[in-house]
Amino acid sequence: MQKNRFLSYLPSLVAIIAVGLLAFIYHHQSRVNAAADIKAEVADKTDSLRTRLQSQIDGGIHLSRGVASILSRNPDMTQVEFSRVVSEIFTDLPEVINIAWAPDMVITRVHPVKGNEQAIGLDFRTLPDQLDAVVKARDTGQIVLVGPINLVQGGRGFIFRVPVYAPGDDTVLFKGLLSLVFDMDAFLAKSGMTDPGNGIEVAVAVDHGKFGPVEMMLGPLDLVNDRPVTEQVLIPGGSWTIFARPSEGWEAAERPPFYDRLLLFVVGLLILVPLVMANALAVSRQATIREMEITARRLKGVMENAPGAYVSFKMFQDGSQQIEYISDVCKDIWGIDRETILADGQVLWNTVFPEDLAGFKEEIQRALETRRPWHFKWRITTPTGEVKWLEGRGRMTPLPDGSIRRDSFAVDITEQKQRDEDFERQAEMVRQAQKQESIGHMTGGVAHDFNNLLAVVRGSLELLRDDLEEEGIEDDDRLSLIGTAIQAADRGAELTKSMLSFARRARLNPEVVDLNEVVKETEAWAGRTLPATIDVQVDLAPVLPKIWVDRGSTASAILNLIVNARDAMPRGGALKITTEQQQLDARTIQQHGEAIDPGTYVVLTISDSGEGISEAIRERIFEPFFSTKHPGKGSGLGLSMVQGFVKQSGGTIRVTSQPGQGTTFKLYFKPHEGQKVLSGAESGLRGDTPPAALRILLAEDDEGVRAVLTATLDRLGHNVEAAETGDAALALFQKDPAFDLLITDIVMPGHLQGTDLAREIRQIDTALPVIFLSGYARDADAVGGDMDPTEIRLMKPVRRKVLAEAIERAIAARRNI
Repeated sequence: MQKNRFLSYLPSLVAIIAVGLLAFIYHHQSRVNAAADIKAEVADKTDSLRTRLQSQIDGGIHLSRGVASILSRNPDMTQVEFSRVVSEIFTDLPEVINIAWAPDMVITRVHPVKGNEQAIGLDFRTLPDQLDAVVKARDTGQIVLVGPINLVQGGRGFIFRVPVYAPGDDTVLFKGLLSLVFDMDAFLAKSGMTDPGNGIEVAVAVDHGKFGPVEMMLGPLDLVNDRPVTEQVLIPGGSWTIFARPSEGWEAAERPPFYDRLLLFVVGLLILVPLVMANALAVSRQATIREMEITARRLKGVMENAPGAYVSFKMFQDGSQQIEYISDVCKDIWGIDRETILADGQVLWNTVFPEDLAGFKEEIQRALETRRPWHFKWRITTPTGEVKWLEGRGRMTPLPDGSIRRDSFAVDITEQKQRDEDFERQAEMVRQAQKQESIGHMTGGVAHDFNNLLAVVRGSLELLRDDLEEEGIEDDDRLSLIGTAIQAADRGAELTKSMLSFARRARLNPEVVDLNEVVKETEAWAGRTLPATIDVQVDLAPVLPKIWVDRGSTASAILNLIVNARDAMPRGGALKITTEQQQLDARTIQQHGEAIDPGTYVVLTISDSGEGISEAIRERIFEPFFSTKHPGKGSGLGLSMVQGFVKQSGGTIRVTSQPGQGTTFKLYFKPHEGQKVLSGAESGLRGDTPPAALRILLAEDDEGVRAVLTATLDRLGHNVEAAETGDAALALFQKDPAFDLLITDIVMPGHLQGTDLAREIRQIDTALPVIFLSGYARDADAVGGDMDPTEIRLMKPVRRKVLAEAIERAIAARRNI
């Protein structure tokens, strides 16, 4: 019976035992995990405190060495200079409460002076309790840390004893001792040791060896023996040890109250879900491992995804160096894998352009000598032959073993460099365009005024020649002189036409032109002037759209380029002339800085195998009066005229050349797209018989031109009413509109310009013929491209014959209306 009862309770007993056993195991494991987690958290915080404390100590050492370096060069500085230097260097270090300078072991300078006056004159050799540290610093040349000690200023602190040496003739000379007094509480508080918000209790002790006594600087002594987390801080001549534990102690920190409450709930479920809870525990541990792996991958990703390569060099005193670390991005930048670079760091130097290598090494040497950051831009050639621009920055860090660590960061700036070069090239194109435009405005203005002068000179000479011819004197030398003068005036007119062609203001008479036909005609007669040593090759496109250009100017441009090619081949060579169609896109046009529209163009190419043109000269060949030919061999206007004509015709010109490889000029013209109205000069209108005496209204602001035109028209048998402005001419016409013809300058002072005057008069007499006069084509263009048959444009200076023919055409056109 008792056995059966026992058997009936056996399952419950087994269950209770199993639940109790599992609960015990779980509780114990939870405490172990909690202890591990809290210890890891305390270790992280302690390491952070150690890092900050170590940084403060290292910073104090670097700054004290900086002051020592200044004192070694100027040991006799005054108190004012000493205080100024020290206050500037230690302005952000309130924990430094006293700094003293003791040349030859006797304190002569202190900072701050107030409160430390008694220290001035103190001889360390008379202080037995400080003499050992002082002598050690002097004899070893190393910084000695003394402390912790009770400070005269109150509280506890420690002292840096910094020996100061200066170079002598044969050896270094001991100059004195620099002492820095640190307030212990302020020093430790700055590092966060006493911050209650850390969540940990901290103690700091001075290390006196493995079996030496423990000298506490901060915190309770019992913490040392309470399973603390420890970290070491290196100080001159020794180390400090940081001991840490949770603020509430290990027992309270390791007790998981949440798990205790959870255990009450889990006890009833352990029989059903023991495996679930065990799995949960395993999953929890695995999650911790995954988080650590994720963190590691993130850190690696930051390094690898940075826009450049991090490289750490170790530079030895014998001048050699080795690469200790380089990020994997090196493969993308140098085209060399990480293992190869780490095996032989010289491979990176081998990629540097020879032209940049010396400057690069000089910059590294400067940084090495001055301990200041370095910065340099250089070019490299990768193993595949690709050229790249790199920009690097870095700094030098001295190491205890006497070597130098050079931390460097290199970035590929090839695309940025290309953008900068493209921008500079575009800016240069804009500057050249502005320069050409300015010269064009000046040239046009000069040519305009010069044409007015030539109009007066030539017209007066023609009138004088008529008077002499009426005298009927045979072999009159005066007529010969006048003829010579008229020829000189015509040459002056041709010169202004050349200037206007460069300025893109020349008067053009465009027509539909077959470029192939012009090339054949020009090459046929110009080719006979070429020496037999030049082989001329002509390759014309069988199908080529016609173009809308001035035929004579086109032939002149071809001739000019042929002559230049001949002069570039004094020993003979090949001259090739081709025509073709070519499509220009917006990107190509923008790269050349051209003011034309994208589309199809008719291209004339003239190439030679001559001497070629250097880049410096190529940038100037289109400048007016610039020539590389000997004096008297060229005016320097040829290419500028060609460029002006092509651009005025709506096209562009390009040149490619290398010294010794010949030169190629390409002229681009827009294809003709439709019928255009011809000007009066092109229309061929001509009266059958000279007109009878006409009543002509003349509007011209230049007094000399007006007088010559009036006299010329009088000689032609016409009655002339002259006015110096458009407003005065309109007043004459309104008073008496019985005029047969209006001759007017285009640009005049007053309210009405020539085109305005014609428009106002046409409102009164719609069929009145008009002849426009202009000094250059820009004024003539104001009339408009589409003209009435009764409108004619003439360029000054106007020959009397041309003026008479224009009057005949204008009157004939009126009869045909």
